[in-house]
Amino acid sequence: MMRRLSSVLLVVALTVVLLFVFACTPQVKNGSNVDNKPAVNKPISKVTNQPVLFGELIPGEYFEGKVLVGYENRDAALEVVKLLNGKIVVDLPQIKMISVKFNGKVADAYAKIKEANIKGIRYVEPSYKRELIEPLPVKGDIEKESNFEPRVTSATSPRGNEEFSNLLWGVEAVGATEVWSEASGTDVIVAVVDSGVDGTHPDLEGQVIEGYRPAFDKELPAGTDSSYGGAHGTHVAGTIAAKKDGKGIVGVAPNAKIMPIVIFDDPALVGGNGYVGDDFVAAGIIWAVENGAKVMNHSWGGSGYSHTLKYAFDYAMDNGVVMVASSGNDYSKVQHKYPGGYPGVIRVAAIEYNGGQYRTTGFSTKADSVVIGGPGVKILSTVPLPESLGYEGESVVSDENEGTYDYYEGTSMAAPHVTGVVVLLFQKHPNAKPWQIRKLIESTAKDIDKPGFDEYSGYGLVNVKRAFASTLPTSGGATLDIVVTDAYESWRVPSVFVTLKKKIDGRYFAYYAKTDINGIAHFPAIDTGEYEVIIGGPDSYERCESPYGFMAYYTAMRMEEERQINDTINLTADATKTYKFTSEFKVKFGTPYTGASLVVKNLLTDEVEELPYNTNVKNLSEKSGLLQLSVKLSAPAPANATLNGTATINGYDIPVVVNITTGATEALVVDYLGDYFGTMYLVPPMLWWTVFGKN
Repeated sequence: MMRRLSSVLLVVALTVVLLFVFACTPQVKNGSNVDNKPAVNKPISKVTNQPVLFGELIPGEYFEGKVLVGYENRDAALEVVKLLNGKIVVDLPQIKMISVKFNGKVADAYAKIKEANIKGIRYVEPSYKRELIEPLPVKGDIEKESNFEPRVTSATSPRGNEEFSNLLWGVEAVGATEVWSEASGTDVIVAVVDSGVDGTHPDLEGQVIEGYRPAFDKELPAGTDSSYGGAHGTHVAGTIAAKKDGKGIVGVAPNAKIMPIVIFDDPALVGGNGYVGDDFVAAGIIWAVENGAKVMNHSWGGSGYSHTLKYAFDYAMDNGVVMVASSGNDYSKVQHKYPGGYPGVIRVAAIEYNGGQYRTTGFSTKADSVVIGGPGVKILSTVPLPESLGYEGESVVSDENEGTYDYYEGTSMAAPHVTGVVVLLFQKHPNAKPWQIRKLIESTAKDIDKPGFDEYSGYGLVNVKRAFASTLPTSGGATLDIVVTDAYESWRVPSVFVTLKKKIDGRYFAYYAKTDINGIAHFPAIDTGEYEVIIGGPDSYERCESPYGFMAYYTAMRMEEERQINDTINLTADATKTYKFTSEFKVKFGTPYTGASLVVKNLLTDEVEELPYNTNVKNLSEKSGLLQLSVKLSAPAPANATLNGTATINGYDIPVVVNITTGATEALVVDYLGDYFGTMYLVPPMLWWTVFGKN
C-alpha cells in the first residue's frame, strides 16, 4: 500500500526491494520500561537519499488478483467482494477470513478498499508466494542400485529388519526402534501438508487415510495417489510412517496414519511452482484439525508474514495439534521464515553423522528460534511410483515389493523424523498438550554442536528413547497474550512486533509475533520461564491494510512514530500482559497567516478540535489516535500561499508545509520527504500522525 489516500497525487513506484524482517524490532537496553526513540535503520532511497516510506507490496512476492480479508463483521467482508467485483474462493469462519479473487492489481484493490472506508474489516493482505524446502543433491559415495545384497540385520538391530534397514541411519539416530514395543504410532493421525502423497506405494499402502486438496475443495479417498505437486510429500510421508513389513524401508512411526493435505499442487493447474496460496493452506490446516490430525508436518516456507497463516497455525495449536516445520536450507542465519518462525511451532534443523559424531549440517538454516534437530542428510525414503502423478525418478528399487525410493537431504527430511517422534509420544501420552510434547523433546534431546542450547540445533538431536524414559511435564508450558494499547487504553495498537527472548545456557531462544487488529500478539504453547520482552512498532512498513475509519494495521506512517518498550517477565502460567505506548507531538509554524485556525481531526474517533493558527508551539502530546492536521481559513484565500513549519514527533523534527491555493478554504498540513520527479512525487505526503498520549 502507498502512504496516501486515493485523492493524493500518483506515486511513482521506486525500484527498491524491501525485506520484511523482524530485525526492525528495536533492541533496547535491559531494565528499561519506558518508550525510547527508534533505534532501527530503514532502507534509503538512492533517488531521494531519504528513508523509503512505502513499497510494502513488493511485486513478484505475492499473487496478483487476490486479497485475503480478515473481518470482525462478515457483512463488511462481503462489501469488499462487491467493491472489487470479485468472488469468494476460500471462506473460513473459524478464523474469520475470506479470500477474494478479482481482476486487477492488489495495490489498486488496497486503494479502493481504503477509499470505501468499510467498517468491520480486521485486515486485508496479499497471498504470498512460498516454496517447498527442496531437497539438496545428495553427495558422496552412496549405494543407489537395487541389485545389491543389503547387510543382514537381526530383529534387535537398531534400524529394524526391513529390506533397506541398514541404510536408515535416521531411524536409529532418533532411537525409534527402541520404543516400538511400547508405541509405534497406532491411531495417531499426522497431516503431511506438502505436495501430496502417493498412497499406492507399497510401503504406504494402508497408511494413507482420507486427505484434502484445498485448491479444488476436494476430499481425497484413502489409499489413492495424491502426489499432484511432485515427489516431496511422498518422501516426507515415508520417513514418518512407512509400514513395517520386512520390505523396503520403515518409518519412525510405522503404524501412524498419513493425512495428505496438498498445498503444492499441479503447476499446470494452479500456476507458478504449484503453491496454492496462503488462503488455501489455511483451509487445509483447518480441515486437518477438524478431521482428527494430531500432528502436522510442514516442510515448506517463505519470508512473508501472513496474518491468515498465523491465525490458522494458532487455531491448530489452540486445538491441541503439534506443528512441526523445517528451518530452511539457507546455509546461513535467517530468523524469520514462515511457518517455522511462528511461535509455538517446533522448528527443526538438519543433522548429519560425520566423523563419529552428530552435528548440524552446513546448509541448515540457523536461528534463535530453532527448537530441535533431526536427521537430514542422505535420507532414503519413498518416492512416487513410475505410473504415479508425482513421479520424478528413483535411485533404489525394491526387489521385494518393487517400490521406488530415493536419497534426499535437507531440513525437509529432518522435520519428518521429528514429526514421527511426536507421533510416538502422542500414542504414549494421547491427552498431552502441544507444549508438553515440545517440552519433553527439548528436555530429552541429545546435546550436539556447542554445549547447551544453540542456534544450530536448538536443544540438540531429538531422541525418543530418552523421551519415553522421562515423564510428561506437568509444568513448563503456557500461552501468553501480549496486548499493546495507547497511554489511556482507549485503543489497541496493531502491527507491533513482539519478541520474547529467553536466556538458555548463555544464549537466547526467541519467539516472534505481531499484534493483530485487536492489539494482541498471541504466543501459544510456549515454554514458561523468564523472558526479556521487546516491543516495537507499529510497523511503518506494514503490508497489511485495513480501512482507517475502523482501525488500520497500517497505523504508523513514519519510522519516527514507532515506539519501543522493554520489559522482563516471569511466565509461570497462561497469562495476558498489557503494555502502553506513549508519545510526544508538537507543531510550530514559522509563517504567519491571519484569519486562520489549526484543525486537529482524530481519524479514529472523528473528534475535531480547532486551535488558533499562529507561530506559537502547539503541544498535542496528550492526544491519542491518528491525527490529521489542516489549516482552515475564515474566507477563501485571495492568492496562493505556502506555510512552513515543524512537527516534532518523539524528539524528531520533521518539516511540514501547507499549500494554500487561490479560493481554498482549507488545506492539509503535510510533510514531504522526497522531491518531484517530473510532475509526480517520489515520496507521497504523509496525511496523519500516529500518537499515543501521555502517561
